[in-house]
Amino acid sequence: MKRPFFVLAMGSVPIAVVGVLLWVLAPAATVQAAPLTAVAPATITAHGEHSGTVNTAAIVVQLDDQRSVVRWVDFTSPISGLAALEASGLAVTSAETSFGPAVCAIEGVGCPVDNCFCNTDLFWGYNFWDGAAWQGYPMGASTSEISQTGVIEGWRWGAFGSPQTSADQALAAAGALEWLRSQQSATTGGFGDSTGAAIEVLMALGANHETPASWQPSDGLRALDQHLLLRATRFSRDNVAAAGKLAIGAAAADACRTARSVTPSFYFSETLGAYAADAGFNAWGILGAAAVSETIPSTAIDLLLSQQQEGGWEWQSGFGADTNTTAVVLQALIAAGQPVSSTAVVDALAFLKSAQVEGGGFVYDPKTLEMGADANSTAYAIQALLAAGEDPSSEAWTMDGLTPIRFLLGLQLADGSFEWQPNTGSNLAATAQAVPALLGHAYPLTTRKLEPCAARRMRLDREAATGATSETQP
Repeated sequence: MKRPFFVLAMGSVPIAVVGVLLWVLAPAATVQAAPLTAVAPATITAHGEHSGTVNTAAIVVQLDDQRSVVRWVDFTSPISGLAALEASGLAVTSAETSFGPAVCAIEGVGCPVDNCFCNTDLFWGYNFWDGAAWQGYPMGASTSEISQTGVIEGWRWGAFGSPQTSADQALAAAGALEWLRSQQSATTGGFGDSTGAAIEVLMALGANHETPASWQPSDGLRALDQHLLLRATRFSRDNVAAAGKLAIGAAAADACRTARSVTPSFYFSETLGAYAADAGFNAWGILGAAAVSETIPSTAIDLLLSQQQEGGWEWQSGFGADTNTTAVVLQALIAAGQPVSSTAVVDALAFLKSAQVEGGGFVYDPKTLEMGADANSTAYAIQALLAAGEDPSSEAWTMDGLTPIRFLLGLQLADGSFEWQPNTGSNLAATAQAVPALLGHAYPLTTRKLEPCAARRMRLDREAATGATSETQP
């Protein structure tokens, strides 16, 4: 059952062919909406959780053809679409023009403020969700009005007319993140006794461009970053798969690197020519290395290619090929530069296709189709398809009219959590792993060198004392 969301259906608005500036701004003479009442900053707040105590709007931002992020914004008086976007907590760059304010970039995607229209072919489209599809606004974001709870605002970077991914995927991911927050320990800031669970959550929130410092229960003693500060080093030294996952999550969530923690390069063996002898461990090593901008030796990639069997890969020797390992390896190969047209990638996609069953989901092992599809296998498969440039919602990946996305959404419960399989109850790993897939993010999510935690503390203290930031310093 999907999490219920109340949507303000605004209806379909016929839109004539207009100038390219209409997506973010409109001359005052053309505006039909009533003037907005000035809103005190304290009445517009962004948060990680949908509180339901005041009017709430969802802001869905699609950064390219695949990747999206989502935020909730609370308000108590009517606000404009631009005000809602700026209050979302996302990094928004806007500029004043002769036509009014224009959005130049969101989360670093777009154009610089001093050249807001740097690309005549790409721009930020501004849309609203009418309950079934995205519709373009017939006015600019500075003059649109949001006055009722449940409104879903959409922003899409791309060419004119580029479609925006259905809002239900981003909203499902937002619901999953809310549920994950509710599972966070008020005492430790983590998720149960497993550091691995905290890392899975770190990768999920990183896919949504959130930081672990912002994840702290209202009645909690520690945020997630404080929890990891005490545990990340030991976790990274367990094995290269652990180090790879930590690197992916830390890079995506802009987390710092704890003292004595290791990255995948620590595990690289000159003797093996790889991060590990087994495909699963080696693949996570490659993905983690890509995430933190480490050079990936070609021999590590060659070893993966030599281990392919039946089109797929096995986690360890003797386990037999499975969809989860195959999906991770496929993402690793592509992240390392393997062409999507290569035989290895084509064969891996065929292997995944053989594991797709009625309902659109994927099973763990194509030799045991009777075991049924599950959330984890399906989420990993969706990410692999995205990495390979495939559309998980296309006819090629549709079974009996249902896509992998539809199957995954069908496993979401009313509280936002995901089940591993139908009628098995809430599952933290399934919920965390569903988020990147629903938001359209393949691993390694992003690429970023990690700042040491000690250096970050010193930098932040210096900036607090001087008022300067890393962006303003020469």
